[in-house]
Amino acid sequence: MKIRLFGFAVLTAINMYVTYSLWDTLLISTLPVCLMLLSVFCSGLFLINVKSKLQRTITYFLAVLIMVIGLYFAIYYRRPLGFLAVFSSATVIVKNFICGPNCKEKLLTKIIGTILLLAIALTIVFTGLTFSYTNKSLVNGTGVLWDANHEKQFDEICLGTLTDEEKAKAAYTWILNNITYDYDCNPVYQYSNLDKTLRTKKGICYDIANLFTAICRSQNIPCYSVDGYRKDDYQYKHTWNRVCIDGTWYNVDITADLTNAIAYGFHPVANYNSVDENFVITRIY
Repeated sequence: MKIRLFGFAVLTAINMYVTYSLWDTLLISTLPVCLMLLSVFCSGLFLINVKSKLQRTITYFLAVLIMVIGLYFAIYYRRPLGFLAVFSSATVIVKNFICGPNCKEKLLTKIIGTILLLAIALTIVFTGLTFSYTNKSLVNGTGVLWDANHEKQFDEICLGTLTDEEKAKAAYTWILNNITYDYDCNPVYQYSNLDKTLRTKKGICYDIANLFTAICRSQNIPCYSVDGYRKDDYQYKHTWNRVCIDGTWYNVDITADLTNAIAYGFHPVANYNSVDENFVITRIY
């Protein structure tokens, strides 16, 4: 019982801290809320000791699913919140091994456990539906998120502009004039953090592309960040943008324009997911 109480207290404290830290993000996007709920439900499973073989089997299965979802969110979309769900679900699995079943089980415990497992299952289904939503070019979600404070700053960047072309070029020019490429950045895990990019005025291609995506989307301009690697060098990984202006999609590589003498600018492409001439595209988000 002491192990369960201690684990529940630790997980609850972590969940409260993360919720407080990411409150603005949780208010604007569904997916982070799903990840937080899965972590919270795991802390509830840690508190009760599920004893029936069926419930324990379902618990293991759902905990593994949560780990997979968390890893997918953290690695594919480069948002560390996913690691919290991985940690919470892993602790539940470990706890179930340590606190094995016994012959007695209270009816109330069984009912609470069933409710928690049902809530987890429904949240996982809803998370899957959220992941499958494909039209991300205009909304908060997955790899690119911005809040009301960001939007206020983005509105100032685009102040005085009227057309989508003017707004996109205002965002492009502002980044060129205010953000520098961070040559010293060589992270083991590169994650999305608009606050850090705007505060330090530095970033690598991933940060710069996500900033441009956020600015454009906040102005209702369809835009994607694009990850890929060079066809002639798979170790050369890069991130750039595809933006839609007046019905035409353009390649925009602000990092290239920051680091090269000749500007790349806006290059027309057939669609947001068109094959690139020089890069193999690994994901568009």
